[in-house]
Amino acid sequence: MTSDNASETSGTPGYMAPEVMCRQNHGLTADYFAVGVIAYECMMGRRPYVGRNRREIREQILCRQVQIKRYEIPEGWSIEAADFINRCLQRKPQNRIGFINGTDELKQHAWFKSFDWD
Repeated sequence: MTSDNASETSGTPGYMAPEVMCRQNHGLTADYFAVGVIAYECMMGRRPYVGRNRREIREQILCRQVQIKRYEIPEGWSIEAADFINRCLQRKPQNRIGFINGTDELKQHAWFKSFDWD
């Protein structure tokens, strides 16, 4: 967790982690949340949090836990991809992938099993 950055809230509302929107101190897991939003958008063809304005988007992010269900996974996408996205989009940073072991935790996820990180 980066200390003393609670007042830093720059970013596009639909991609901002709840802790950023609530002006709480935040670290890399806020970026992992944004990665989850982008991956969700790629998979589902739409953003997970929508609204007519910044306030509505904020309410969606703070009040609704997005969870891609098995039956919602589009053809050509894997259960591992959905799991990765679901783990990135956890509202509480301590439940989010990468909270414990940082980037290594993301790199070790099953969705990336055949990816050559070198």
